[in-house]
Amino acid sequence: MKIAVFGSTGNTGLQLVSQILERGNECTALVRNPEKLVQFESNKNLKIVKCDILNSDEVASHLAGHDCVLSALGVHGIAMFKITFYLESMKSIVEAMRKANLKRLICVTSFYSKPDTIYPMMYKIVMRPMLGRHLDNMNEMEEYLFSQCSDIDYTIVRPPRLLDTTMSESEIKVNENAYFFPDFSTKSQIPRANVAKFMLEALDKNLYVKQGVAIDLVK
Repeated sequence: MKIAVFGSTGNTGLQLVSQILERGNECTALVRNPEKLVQFESNKNLKIVKCDILNSDEVASHLAGHDCVLSALGVHGIAMFKITFYLESMKSIVEAMRKANLKRLICVTSFYSKPDTIYPMMYKIVMRPMLGRHLDNMNEMEEYLFSQCSDIDYTIVRPPRLLDTTMSESEIKVNENAYFFPDFSTKSQIPRANVAKFMLEALDKNLYVKQGVAIDLVK
């Protein structure tokens, strides 16, 4: 399998690249800064491409012959102004996929990406003030996929707080077409390694097509 990865220099993206290569698959990492992937340079199954991910024509030229796209693109830190990157980058990726005749897409957003009054108090007093602009643009990106991408076999993965720890052996629970776990049966935090593993398993088994799913570790 030949997999194109966006956001491969971020912490979740690095987990994706590492696990793809461990599986023996071919991986193309489309990046702005290739230097962040030097640890994998010697692997013959990795191709590192420096490109402008907001230029769909440039991206399309590197997607030909691939089987799927995985995206872990994100915006770091607290944003003081409106964020547009999630939506803009996804539009570019989808346009490039169409030009390259590529259908399968798996991307990451977050718990609580869609505004709702039913979320717990922690969301209202902590997450929303800190990450509201991120969540709003994630939601805009998701709505774009739902409303304008019926030709794309997308899966949206919505994890809770991401941890830079080793992979957990705990069971991953999935809530389909949902934005969190209202029964509070999960830990509300998950290692990035587990998220990457979940994305690759969804790819292997062709799961959750044209769906958004909340995932978390069982308590």
